[in-house]
Amino acid sequence: MDPNALLAGRTRETKIRRDARGRWFDGADPIDHVLLTQAFDAWIDRADDGRYCLKNDINWAYVTIEGAPIFVRTIEREGDVVWLQLSDGRREPLDPSTLREDREGALHAQVRGGTLAARFDVHAAMQLEPLIAEDERGAHLVIAERVVRPPVVDDPIAWPL
Repeated sequence: MDPNALLAGRTRETKIRRDARGRWFDGADPIDHVLLTQAFDAWIDRADDGRYCLKNDINWAYVTIEGAPIFVRTIEREGDVVWLQLSDGRREPLDPSTLREDREGALHAQVRGGTLAARFDVHAAMQLEPLIAEDERGAHLVIAERVVRPPVVDDPIAWPL
């Protein structure tokens, strides 16, 4: 049998979307099931064509992601390392070289080995307070004794800058 015949009439397009606040929808209908939304957060990825998709071990489908695909929910400091707890359930170290700020003042960084952008939610951003310092050039972060001045960018989701 021709494999293309099996896919005839099928599509990977969906009406599933996540808004900029992190809420999931199927078209206009909210998706409120906690375990399903957690799974969706963990499955966010990029398809080969660069579009966002939900991908697991079995299958994948296109979705629309408004804003950052991942959120930083909390941070933890262990010595010189800043650990990020992400909305997808992962915990990973911050790469300070990827920090940038959007025009509204929200902080963003790259996660998952630099493949996806993450936006710090208000709680996580406030946890950075002990790392904030100020000098004649203004406010900055001090991470591992290194001054980090995140640039302000128009499109914090685009990477590299």
